[in-house]
Amino acid sequence: MMLARAPAFAAGIEHPDIGTIAIGRGGAYAADPTDGLAMQYNPAGFASQHGLRLTLDANLSFQQLSFAAASGGTASNSAGGFLVGAPIVSYGFGPVGPLSALTVAIGFTTPSAIGQESYPGTHPPAMPLPAAQDPQRYAIMSTDYFIIYYSAAIAASYKDWLSAGVTLQLVHGSAKFSQAVWSGPYMGTDPAFDAVANVDVSNTVVPTAVFGVTVRPIPKLALGLSYRPRFDFLAHGTLTTDLPPAATALAVTVVGNSTDFFLRFPDVIRLGAQYAIKSRLRVEADVVAELWSELHTIEIRPQNIHITTPMPTDRTLANIVFQKDYQDSISVRVGADYDLLPNRLTVRAGYLHETSAIPLKSVSVDFGNWQRDVVSVGATVKIWRGLNASAAYAHHFIADQSVTNSQVVQVVTPCSTMGCTDPAPTVVGNGVYKASLDVVSLSLGAILDDFRPRP
Repeated sequence: MMLARAPAFAAGIEHPDIGTIAIGRGGAYAADPTDGLAMQYNPAGFASQHGLRLTLDANLSFQQLSFAAASGGTASNSAGGFLVGAPIVSYGFGPVGPLSALTVAIGFTTPSAIGQESYPGTHPPAMPLPAAQDPQRYAIMSTDYFIIYYSAAIAASYKDWLSAGVTLQLVHGSAKFSQAVWSGPYMGTDPAFDAVANVDVSNTVVPTAVFGVTVRPIPKLALGLSYRPRFDFLAHGTLTTDLPPAATALAVTVVGNSTDFFLRFPDVIRLGAQYAIKSRLRVEADVVAELWSELHTIEIRPQNIHITTPMPTDRTLANIVFQKDYQDSISVRVGADYDLLPNRLTVRAGYLHETSAIPLKSVSVDFGNWQRDVVSVGATVKIWRGLNASAAYAHHFIADQSVTNSQVVQVVTPCSTMGCTDPAPTVVGNGVYKASLDVVSLSLGAILDDFRPRP
């Protein structure tokens, strides 16, 4: 009896970032963000946003992911688009005492992860199919998870050359996922011996923050730096199991269903430089480091779950540890905005290169986010007074992964008969993985003060 390969929610595992303007610029948005997504990229950017402002942002991601197993068979993700969003309200007070500007903001952001996967070749254990038809089932059968950052920010500037800000966040997440578990008396992959484990967990809230600063040594140049410290994500919920007919015939039962889920999120550091070339062209280059080498394992921690038989035997389910051994992920991003029609239409484009946080031995179908190159385009049009709309599109070219030394193995049900030995797990991760990603993003921005009647 056991659990699905645990999902994780950030870079190397996520695709890079959210936010329509940021996506259109290839994610280069840390120097001086100009909308509500400053909450995520660099809260110092709020200091230059005066008056009452609203940002409504959403993006829809479509992931293509397939696995051709070395042992035979292929599997492809059939889940549709995954929608995430960010509503944010800010108010800039203008000069306050010695400060040249003071702004507060509230809202929430969501991660740029694919939260749903589905593999139609998977099957309930009562209806076995040839194992070659669903070779990914010991890693993932389906996922449905989400994480949200409830956020409040404050930012201030001093003499217009120095801005600083902080976003205080409460992180809440939930995850439902399932995977096949080997429940045979010997090692193998016969689907007649598959159990199906189902996990449903959520956390309360975890505090974290984003700290940011922007310096303008000359009016045309903005240098931005932001930092989010690492934090631990501990969720609680249930772990239930659908046993195969062979186990049911032996009157094997599972007592208890409470479990914890543990994952460590990394430090994230963003450094950006934006330069205004003439009055209509702005160019930015960023480097983003996500320190995933802090994550060695993802853990499921069952709370007093027992496997029993009439023999009698009674075995307590131990912690399930997924060895990940991730590595730090670095991305380089370059983007530009050009005012094609000043005060009416701005067009933008960007490019991003990101190294993988997932070493080859840990590659699986849980997330198709390996080394990538991203090209993007976008635009913002002024609709009326303070109302504007933005759109962006990005295509992610993700490098194929050919794995021959995988450490991805089955989860194996503890042996439930007296005197038996647990079968050795079979390596199930070797093969060729292919992935790509398309992201479409839309946003509305409003400076509500501009809607006041004009004299």
